[in-house]
Amino acid sequence: MEFSCTRQELLDGVNAVSKAVSARPTMPILSGIYMEVQENSLRFLATDMELGIEYTIPIRATKPGTTVVNAKIFNEMVRRLPDGPITFLLSEDSSLLKVRYFGSELSLNTMNPIEFPVLPHIVEGEHVTLTQGQFKEMTRLVGFSASSDESRPWFTGILWDVNPEYIRWVATDTHRLSFLQGTMVSSTVQEGRQFILHAKTLIDVARLLHEEENPIHLTITKSQVLIETEQMRVILRIIEGQYPKYQQVIPKEYKCRMTVKVKALLEAVDRAALASLGKEGSNIIKISMDGNILTIRSNSPEVGHIHEEVFVDREGDSISIAFNYRYLQEALKVFSVEDIYIDLTGPLVPGVIRPIGEDRYLYLIVPVRTV
Repeated sequence: MEFSCTRQELLDGVNAVSKAVSARPTMPILSGIYMEVQENSLRFLATDMELGIEYTIPIRATKPGTTVVNAKIFNEMVRRLPDGPITFLLSEDSSLLKVRYFGSELSLNTMNPIEFPVLPHIVEGEHVTLTQGQFKEMTRLVGFSASSDESRPWFTGILWDVNPEYIRWVATDTHRLSFLQGTMVSSTVQEGRQFILHAKTLIDVARLLHEEENPIHLTITKSQVLIETEQMRVILRIIEGQYPKYQQVIPKEYKCRMTVKVKALLEAVDRAALASLGKEGSNIIKISMDGNILTIRSNSPEVGHIHEEVFVDREGDSISIAFNYRYLQEALKVFSVEDIYIDLTGPLVPGVIRPIGEDRYLYLIVPVRTV
């Protein structure tokens, strides 16, 4: 096995697959990254038996071969290498991988590649194709609403509600909910079906995508989903569990609608959040209206009292409501439009935020009871 490449090319591959390396491997081989030199490419592979990621980078190959390196050590080594050409050499009668650069050399212990589990080749199943830009938009607008509480795994995922004519993505941690509807480039789905995929993994996959218009293909089986691009293969296990009926929690009407500038509201919420910096901060901001003025108040015994005013265009009733500022702040940061609607029905009914001119997306936020 012999090849050469640059440090940046190595970083791209190692960063891509490292997310699938097991933190607590059940077998020593699962602490490693599998490397296979082919004609002019190097295939990286890592898996924790629940998630598998395969990523290919271009190289200058001299001799094909396979090996497995310790993921943590290899990752740290690549980060410390200098920029420039790097040569790797593994002889058939040795288990040491030699790394040469600018007259220097280091050797790494390797593991037996025969012991490394191979990613299954999933061919049968239903197929969905999106653009990489759609996939990135989905993770940006929806993924942040998923929970990090692994005790209820279905809330850590993004629901894929796939129908022949459209696709919907939903994420919720029970305090807020993001909803996005889109169309597919192509699909073989004949009847509607739902499945849940881990949100953090999908966000990690989206970070590896660079070509907005290029396709990303999904093959969906009963228990797994294969995600493929020209350079990458990712296999995820479908999360088991009953996702809540999201349509039932979205209010169908509103009694108050405000049109507000995203930038102005985000800046006001950011300043109001200062009251939560003290130990007694509650993360709560209280919202009230007087004509076309939206007032945001927050306070804590340590920091003091904060009063912010934002101009809005309001129609309907004046409603006072309280929110956890983080849930409002995080949503405002993902909007790419200048203006949004905020629809309210009552002080204890979830508020709904929608981008103006874009009815594919909404964000629901549950109010805080303050009495």
